[in-house]
Amino acid sequence: MLNTEKLLYVLPDVSYIAELLPTKKSNTFSVQSFHQINGTFMDDNVFIPEHIVKLCDKLDPGESYHLILPDFLFTNTIVSVNETSDAKIKQYLKTELLPSLDLSIETHEIETFILTELKGVSKVQISAIEKSLLAPIRAGSDAVSAKISAVSPLSWAIKSVISLEPSISVLQIGDTLHSALHYIGVDQTMQSTVSDVETIAETIKTLKGAQPSIQTVYLLTNELVQTKLKELLSDTLPLQQLSSFSDDHDKLPSYVRSIIESSMRTLSIEQFPVPRFKLGVASPEEREQYQQYKEKNTKKEPMPAADLPKPTAPASTEKEVAKEIVVDDEPKTEEPDKTIETETKVSDTMDDVNILQFTHGVEKASVEIVNTTKISEKDMPEKTESPVIKNKTGVGPMVKMIFITVTAFAVTVAVGIGIGLAFLKISDKNSTDVSPVVEVEQPGMAESSPTPEPSPEPTVELAVADLKILVVNATTKAGYAGQIGAKLESADFAKAATGNAKGEYADAGTYLLVSEEYADNAELLAAVNKATELEVTYLSGKDTEDPTGKYDMVLVLAK
Repeated sequence: MLNTEKLLYVLPDVSYIAELLPTKKSNTFSVQSFHQINGTFMDDNVFIPEHIVKLCDKLDPGESYHLILPDFLFTNTIVSVNETSDAKIKQYLKTELLPSLDLSIETHEIETFILTELKGVSKVQISAIEKSLLAPIRAGSDAVSAKISAVSPLSWAIKSVISLEPSISVLQIGDTLHSALHYIGVDQTMQSTVSDVETIAETIKTLKGAQPSIQTVYLLTNELVQTKLKELLSDTLPLQQLSSFSDDHDKLPSYVRSIIESSMRTLSIEQFPVPRFKLGVASPEEREQYQQYKEKNTKKEPMPAADLPKPTAPASTEKEVAKEIVVDDEPKTEEPDKTIETETKVSDTMDDVNILQFTHGVEKASVEIVNTTKISEKDMPEKTESPVIKNKTGVGPMVKMIFITVTAFAVTVAVGIGIGLAFLKISDKNSTDVSPVVEVEQPGMAESSPTPEPSPEPTVELAVADLKILVVNATTKAGYAGQIGAKLESADFAKAATGNAKGEYADAGTYLLVSEEYADNAELLAAVNKATELEVTYLSGKDTEDPTGKYDMVLVLAK
C-alpha cells in the first residue's frame, strides 16, 4: 500500500483534494492525484452547508485528511509579553490577554507558542478559530466516515519555503489572493481578488512603512499577478517568484502545485510551530442539521425516459428456444421447404461468426429473429443421382459470356446516343418556330419613376460602458475570469465582476447569457467577440449564474 498523505483545501471559491507521495529526498513530496471542485463554499466568512455536503461526499471513507482553511477564518497575531517564564506567560495569556480578545477554550480552539525572547520581552504567537464555524465540516466528515487529522491556516502551511527574515507572502488560489506578514510566526493576513491587485500592493507598502525590516515579497501566483505587482512595487520591495511557470499544466498550475507540496513539507517537519487545531466530534444537533441539508440536496427529479436504460432479454437456458439474429442485406430468394422440421435445441459448440455483425456501413438493414432449424434426416427425400454434364473446356463459356456482355453494353450506349441526338434536334426545331415578343412602349405614357427605397430606421448605439457585466469561470484555469474581465474593460466595457460558474456546462465553449432587453443583440455579441478575442455564442439560462437579475450580461468561460 502506498504511503500517501492527503490534504483538503476549502477556500472561498474553490476546493482541492490532493494526494501526495514522499520523494527520495527527505521531507519532500510530489502530487500524485488532484481533484479540483469549483463552487462558492463560503458566504460572509461562514461555510455554506449545502455546498459542504456536496464536498464531503467526495471524501473517501476511512481516509485521513489535513484540512487547510483561508487565513481570514483564524485569529493570527503576534503580541509582546514582558515575561520570560513559560508559566508566567501562560498565566498572563489565560487571565488577561485572551479574555480581552474575547477568546476562550469553550468557544475557540486556541494555540499559543513563544517565538523569541529578547531583553526580558517575549514575542508570543496567538492563533485561534471558532468551534461553531467548523460545525458543517465536523458533521460532514463524520457522516462519510472520513477523518480530519488537524486544521491549519493557509499562510502557516507554506512556512517551509519562506525565509525566516521579515517578509511578505502572496498566494493565489482560484480568483483570490492571500497575503500575510511572516517573521517566525504569521501576522497581518489579508485577502483580495485577482482583479484587484492594487489593494494588495497598497497593503504591502503600508506594512513596509510600518516595519522597514521587511526584506522580500514571496510570490506563488501566475505571471499576470506577478507583472502587475512588479510594476506597483518597483520602488518598495523586491519580488521573488517561488513557482516555475515552465511546469504549468491546464489542470494544475505550477503555483498551486508549489503551494500544495510546500504545505505537506511544512506539516511533515516538526520544527515548524504550525498551529494544528482539533476538529472535534460532531454533536447530535450538528449531525441532525447536516442530515437535513443532505436530504434537501439529494432530492432528485425523475430521470427522463430517454436516459433510462433499455431492458435487455434474459440469458437463454436449455429450456428456451435458441435464437440467432440474421441481418438481411439482400431480398429473400427462396423460403425453406415446409417439410423442414423446427427443433428447439441449444448448440453445445460455438456458432460460426456472422461477418455481418461487424459491418456498420449498411443502412436500413432489416433485422429479424428466426428460430434455428435442423433438417430431419427421416423426412428428407431420397437422393437420386443424375448424370453430371461436364464442360469440354473451361475457356469457351467464359469467352462467350464476355462477348455477350460487351455487345449488350455497346448497344445500350448506341441507343442512348441516338435518343439524345433526336431529342436535341426536336428541341432546336421547336425553338426556331417561336418568335420573340417585342414589347412596344405606347407614346404619351409617362415614364415610371423609380420607387424610393425605404430609409433604414436609425439604430440606437449600444452603450457598452453602461452594461453590468459578470464573468464566471467554468474551467480549471485559475484567474481566467479576471483576465477576460480585464480585456472587456480595455475595450470600453464597464468593469466586470468575476467569479466561478455555478452551473455545469458539458460542452466546452464561451457563452453569453443576457437579460431579455439584450436578447439576440448582434451588435453586443460582435463587441464581446472583438474585445475578448474569443468565439462567443448566445445561451439561455441566465438565472443559473445571476438568480437576482443584477447583471445585464453574464459571460461564461467553459473552454
